[in-house]
Amino acid sequence: MTPPTSRDAGRTQNPMSSISGTATPPVHTNDSDPCAVRTAGLTISTRMTTIWDRSKAKISRLLGKVPAEVWSTHESTCRLPYEIVEMITAHLTRDLRTLKACSLTCRSWYSATAPLLHHTLTLVGDGHETNGSQLEQLSKLHELGLVPLVKEIRMKQSRGDLSPWFAHWAFNDSHLSYFYTLANVHTLRLQELDIHLFIPGSERYFGHFSPTLRSITLFNPRCTPRQLSHFLSLFTNLDNIAIRITYEYVPSATIDDTQLVLFSKPKFQGRLLLYDFRWVDTWMHLITWCDGLRFHYVDLHWSESCVPMLLEACAETLGILRFSSVNSECCVGLSTDSS
Repeated sequence: MTPPTSRDAGRTQNPMSSISGTATPPVHTNDSDPCAVRTAGLTISTRMTTIWDRSKAKISRLLGKVPAEVWSTHESTCRLPYEIVEMITAHLTRDLRTLKACSLTCRSWYSATAPLLHHTLTLVGDGHETNGSQLEQLSKLHELGLVPLVKEIRMKQSRGDLSPWFAHWAFNDSHLSYFYTLANVHTLRLQELDIHLFIPGSERYFGHFSPTLRSITLFNPRCTPRQLSHFLSLFTNLDNIAIRITYEYVPSATIDDTQLVLFSKPKFQGRLLLYDFRWVDTWMHLITWCDGLRFHYVDLHWSESCVPMLLEACAETLGILRFSSVNSECCVGLSTDSS
């Protein structure tokens, strides 16, 4: 894999630092600037057109071998208004096989399906390699100009992995520079994330998600309660949190937890889902730092120790509470008056 060339420097918002030799976080475009937004949209459209042109010859050869009535149907499909094409593809978001077939129809169908096909980037390791080879696909996304289309990242590890593959040592300078170009991500779903391995310095690896990230899901995070609050505070615009713990893994702290200062005061204005969560210290730390919480929807399963604190912290904004305890083994829907 080769790092981005000088030709790509204008498209990569986070070039390698020529002074320190390390990757630096990107400079984000101001979304309030209509000119900047319009330029970014045109750039993405141009890249998608280029990708389509690369496959056009192959598709033409394929269609040239089919009967005339099939070719006629293809031409009629290509003449559909783009708004209709978007409406059709919107119903296929979970059918990747059909979306891939639609993307080979014509340029307009490719333009409509590409954002859906590349919406989610899944990073999976096999538990045996720790050299970052699982991150090689980032260079391919960058080469094809598909990075701006990625809105969600899913990282999967398993408890039985011999060693974590998604850790700071998996990112060399090239991987990190490509990782920084993922500047439009609004959702992170991280399984078995070793948060303690990124502390201190978690902002170097995840800080570029802060302006756009709205939702985060953590399945069995490996950290201390204080490290978890430290990590969540990194995302200024974070609204929705889901944490599920099936077993507790509390590693030895890399640094004294009392030295962990929170980065920001996240919004926390959406939904909170906790499953078998008992780390009261995490919420005590966040509530104190953020002067309360502002969740509108709280869904708690077998997390009784956190209930009184969370209800008091969200008293002014809470609209819906779903609660399931060990004793009741059922969910009860409650509606509260937010006034």
